[in-house]
Amino acid sequence: MMTLEEYKKHRIQRAMAENKLDVLVATLPENIYYMTEYESIGHKILHSTQIFAVYKLQGDSVSLIIPKAEIPTAIERFPNLNKTAFGNFFFSYTEGVSSYEKVRTMTEKSEVSAEQALVKALKASGITKGRMGIDESRISIQLWQHLESEFPHIEFIPAMNLLGKVRMVKHQSEIKLLEKSAEIAEESMLNTLLNLRLGMSEYEIGRRYITEVTQRGADPFFNVVTVDDRTPLCDTINTGNKIVNGSIIRVDFGCIFHGYRSDLARTAVVGKSYSKLEEYYNAILSGEERAIAQIKPGVVAEDIFDIAVNETRKAGIPHYERHHCGHGIGLEVYDPPTIAPGAKAILEPGMVLCVETPYYELGWAGIQVEDTVAVTEDGYRYLSKSSRKLIKVGA
Repeated sequence: MMTLEEYKKHRIQRAMAENKLDVLVATLPENIYYMTEYESIGHKILHSTQIFAVYKLQGDSVSLIIPKAEIPTAIERFPNLNKTAFGNFFFSYTEGVSSYEKVRTMTEKSEVSAEQALVKALKASGITKGRMGIDESRISIQLWQHLESEFPHIEFIPAMNLLGKVRMVKHQSEIKLLEKSAEIAEESMLNTLLNLRLGMSEYEIGRRYITEVTQRGADPFFNVVTVDDRTPLCDTINTGNKIVNGSIIRVDFGCIFHGYRSDLARTAVVGKSYSKLEEYYNAILSGEERAIAQIKPGVVAEDIFDIAVNETRKAGIPHYERHHCGHGIGLEVYDPPTIAPGAKAILEPGMVLCVETPYYELGWAGIQVEDTVAVTEDGYRYLSKSSRKLIKVGA
């Protein structure tokens, strides 16, 4: 079996060969990480920061274009990786200490801007004609046009979707990390919900969830905690709205474990439930479980969507409508494929999917269930393990 590094390289090389690309440039933090395993705090928190990873198919070479400030870290972690520095950051050096001479040499050769450094690195690749894929996620139209003028005999191809497809089918090591991420998120939210107190607010529940996540060794990612008349508000913020006896609570949540994300959802009721909640929740659960049961290699993504919607309608919500019923997940929370109308992606072993059938009725409530499954050679396997039934808590 290929190692994770070999597997990722194989998928990149195959995609480049299929698209007749000589060079592939990554700009999105997740794509750079996939290509090189390099992580930049500045790139993650500042959208103005530009970092590039350049993969040259011939010769199997990779290089990083990074700010001067990150050169010591890059040398420490990846001493053999080609690097081009840029920017005006300044280091001082202790006299008589020679261990940072490589840093000094590299920073002294730095370019003024990221744009100049990228051009320098591309010229160093020796490619003067052919096709170059550029991940357009984090590149300006001005830089794209500048590259076209600097390399008039190279055809530049948008490559954001190409890299998404490269990451779409996971190595077993990635699936284990996704499974652990889901496990931590589930344990953290369930422990939070089962220890609720009347009068706790959405905000307080969310903060407790974050504490639970960090205690289990993962990084907080997102949590949407909604109570009662706010439960139909999709992807909203947490507020001071408090739970009371009889409250409906909808939670949509995830975390990050070693770069890999989770995205799950559950619905809870405080105290006694009632018929509409039970009936509607059972309907969306039936839709989700029926859709998951049909997952296997060779199935088209939009067919899973149709099954989820039709089953939810038959099971008790005849007017049910959705724009999607799930998505892939990995280094990004929304990896391809999307489980939606018109999604022609064919499921393959190694894909990891979040399947969901939320229902949002303004004026009543929002209810949701979402789980994570891996596509296997002969079907599927749940990566999320907790009960999918309506959670009943006696706060």
